[in-house]
Amino acid sequence: MGVLKFRLNPPDLSATNPDLRKAYASGQDRTPGRVTADLRPGLLTINRPSPESGRIHVPWPVKGFGSLILGTATLSERAEPYDLDVELARGTLNEVRNQTADWVQMGLNLSPKLEALLDKAQRAFARAATSRDDPSAAAKAAKACLEATCQAGDCLIELYTEQVLKRRLDHASKLPTLLGCVLDGDPKSAPWAPALLECINAAQVRCPWAKLAPDEGRYRWEETDAQLHWCRKRHLTPMAGPLLEFRPEALPDWLWLWDGDFEEILSQAVDLVRHAVTRYRGKVAIWRLVHRVASTEILGLSEEEQIRLTAKVLQVARQADPNAQFIIDLDRPWAEWMASSSFQLGPLHLADSLFRADLGLSGVGLEIAVGYGGTGSHMRGLFDFSRLLDLYALVNLPLHISFVCPSTLKADPNAAESSPIEAAQWPGPPTEATQRDWAARWTSLAAAKPFVRSVTWLQASDASPHLYANGGLFRPDQTPKPIVSWLKSFRTDYLG
Repeated sequence: MGVLKFRLNPPDLSATNPDLRKAYASGQDRTPGRVTADLRPGLLTINRPSPESGRIHVPWPVKGFGSLILGTATLSERAEPYDLDVELARGTLNEVRNQTADWVQMGLNLSPKLEALLDKAQRAFARAATSRDDPSAAAKAAKACLEATCQAGDCLIELYTEQVLKRRLDHASKLPTLLGCVLDGDPKSAPWAPALLECINAAQVRCPWAKLAPDEGRYRWEETDAQLHWCRKRHLTPMAGPLLEFRPEALPDWLWLWDGDFEEILSQAVDLVRHAVTRYRGKVAIWRLVHRVASTEILGLSEEEQIRLTAKVLQVARQADPNAQFIIDLDRPWAEWMASSSFQLGPLHLADSLFRADLGLSGVGLEIAVGYGGTGSHMRGLFDFSRLLDLYALVNLPLHISFVCPSTLKADPNAAESSPIEAAQWPGPPTEATQRDWAARWTSLAAAKPFVRSVTWLQASDASPHLYANGGLFRPDQTPKPIVSWLKSFRTDYLG
């Protein structure tokens, strides 16, 4: 058993920031590990299964950025408490400085603005680290350090994105990245379809098990056929899926009769995948086959059984269409949920294991829904997103990114209740302008990474039933939000 103690400044932080109980630990592979957090006035005590050195991550408010998950540097156990805010400043600044140094060696040109922000952050950290006898002064300096460091992180990523996009276009007139949107219903009659076509060069046909087989043993292909026909007529690269999504609303009602019966559920899943992939053989370029695997308990299936099921349907799909690409999608890819879950493998190691098993896996999908509860992830910064992409690139498979971001906090009657907007995590109430700006920065960064093959917006319109509140490209009245005009410009400037 390992114990790390942190002094809280001010002492009443335990009451004003109860989210500190969501703390988790990580080691060299950045996989979250379970801890027990004891939160008392002035003190946070972290109990870990192992006494080895590691990093501690907690939600922490940063002015202008909301409540971000931040990490300390690597800490060893000691009797004297660490100052939490100072250690978070140390860890965050260390990450940004190291990334800056790495990219400078690779040819990145820094700007005076970034150098000034890094200098400001380093000076503030020096004051924080040397003010241990004055907790108030240390907390103030650590706060200033975190604000400057997060600004520097954003500035660094913006420089990286701009320069990498320029260099890639020096060697090709357009990027090969696919920019798409998930379809719902028959888009031929949708009011938003003409405007959407100007923004995308690909589309994802939504075909959940619940819609394809509402009755056991009987498949309905009409909507999927219509969506694929619409894509072909408009020369969009077709993606399809997920066929199997480990989420209650995406599964047919009759399947729950087999709750806990792995062999029967496996048989039904294999039948679904074989029928769908065979029917659309040669018509679908990319299948997003399985989503949310081994991240939550469902249908009475253990973590091992969910992974075995995924492995089997990958094999079946590859046999049905040897020329298609088959990917698995992972929700909550930062995996902070593992700190309170009995599941042990984690999304990164799951993807790596499936790839090494030589089952025909062609890529890995990451669903990015920051600032949402349920199936969403806790708020993260642009710098953290860049590091996430680089981490998953180590699996040595192409990445496929799915995005969603809210445009307002207003009630959304068409949204599922399972993944609400976590307003407290956002720096301010989301607006259509902040949705556009968030999408512009995160999409541009994803497209700049050469190993990212597609970027897909998860919801076309807020008028149709959807998972994430107010995350569509079009309003409930079917008029476009500002994000649509940005996507159109981005496609015109950068994509084929």
